[in-house]
Amino acid sequence: MAVFHVKKTSLGEDQTSLVFKGKIIEGPISKGMTIEIPVTGESVVKMKVYDVVHFEKQKDEDKKVGLVVDFYNLPDDMEVVLGLNIADEDLNVVNE
Repeated sequence: MAVFHVKKTSLGEDQTSLVFKGKIIEGPISKGMTIEIPVTGESVVKMKVYDVVHFEKQKDEDKKVGLVVDFYNLPDDMEVVLGLNIADEDLNVVNE
């Protein structure tokens, strides 16, 4: 299991994806892995990592990596996750 520290969540350029900007705390993270997004204390939403991007020009070391989650056919789910305003939080990323 890997751990990713999310510094900021933002809408992707295509308006159908979310980008979790942050840094990898533990383990390797790659495309196709599953990010666990906590909704309540007991439930999590599991979403596939569509892409892992690196922001070379980003000066803030805490925002150098972006995990992209595609919500192309799930606009309602995207609104829910965006509404959680995930920031300054550690998320588990597992290989499922």
